[in-house]
Amino acid sequence: MPSLHEEEELQRATSSFGQKTRNVKTPRGVGSLRLGLLSLLALSGSVLSGCAADGTGAAEAAEAFQRDVAGSDMTAACSLLQSKTREETARTSDAGTCESQLEKAKMPDAGRLLSTEQFGRDAFVEFEHDTVFLAASNAGWRITGAGCTPNGEEAPYTCEVGGK
Repeated sequence: MPSLHEEEELQRATSSFGQKTRNVKTPRGVGSLRLGLLSLLALSGSVLSGCAADGTGAAEAAEAFQRDVAGSDMTAACSLLQSKTREETARTSDAGTCESQLEKAKMPDAGRLLSTEQFGRDAFVEFEHDTVFLAASNAGWRITGAGCTPNGEEAPYTCEVGGK
């Protein structure tokens, strides 16, 4: 038979639905285990948030590219192109350099940044008058297509640089 103290505990533990619940003591150390697990989850969440797909790095690279082109620093602009895109751009130039092709390209004044979308290791940054496509690399975000405008046909965008 339960003691008076146990009866009181049982009455306090009765829920509003009339069901009786029991207070169960947890074994020693479980509280610290829970605290440790919660700390680990919080830490892993903050570490993983550093990998969050917010697109900030992609937007910064796209804005730097736009600044370099607008400032006629084609060497800096070419350094922001993905290596395959840089080689392709140089190959299409009469002079055989990325810089000369960027000077010839009809790159629009991008205008202000509208949005950034990141999908894993790929991203696109939309400006008022330009769309820039990027890919993540060991060296950071690199441009794979720039001077891109919506096409509406088979290929959704036509790009002045890369984008193939």
